[in-house]
Amino acid sequence: MAEPTIQTTLSAEEWKLVMALREIPDSPLRVKVSGLLAELMRFVQQPRCQGMQGDGFPCSTPSTSCEECQQMLDVLDALAARVPAQG
Repeated sequence: MAEPTIQTTLSAEEWKLVMALREIPDSPLRVKVSGLLAELMRFVQQPRCQGMQGDGFPCSTPSTSCEECQQMLDVLDALAARVPAQG
């Protein structure tokens, strides 16, 4: 079953991301990268803790610098440091 075609306008930066993903050969690596990017985008769109705060209410302030958000930023920083820069 073919996936539906979506027509939209992309910025140059968005187009680069789409093309970079499309250029990865069909493989388990492509599936893993695609899934990871989808999860990362969901987190970035709504970077709120999914758990409860100390007072029992869920975190609803994306600007709050909580431990979970800081851990994600640390992971992204470590990943960025390991990926070779392309000139």
